[in-house]
Amino acid sequence: MLELFEKFARRHQGWRRPLLLMLVITAGGFFAMVVSASSSTLDLWLIPVVLLMLWLLQFYSGLSLFAVIPPRVDPAEPWLYRLKRRFVRFVYHLFAWFMMLVTIAWALTSLQLTMAWLRMT
Repeated sequence: MLELFEKFARRHQGWRRPLLLMLVITAGGFFAMVVSASSSTLDLWLIPVVLLMLWLLQFYSGLSLFAVIPPRVDPAEPWLYRLKRRFVRFVYHLFAWFMMLVTIAWALTSLQLTMAWLRMT
């Protein structure tokens, strides 16, 4: 599973800077909107901006986190080195499962918030 995440992240590394730029612009727009917008404008655009910001953060985090994963353990390596590498790969596995669960949760939340937003407009 980690190899698939790493392959995807390495293949899409060109998207990291545009994603970060879009994330910063969206976050700036969000804060400007919260500070200066009227309540009707805030009600209309808060949900889409928050959803966009969360999805951009999710994709950028995934591309950054899984770009370099330690290789599998080689039995010829020293015992302590193998233990350390297994622990690091275990932590990456935990991150991968966490990212999958967060993605599922955000997909469901996005669906619910989109339906609420459509009812408001």
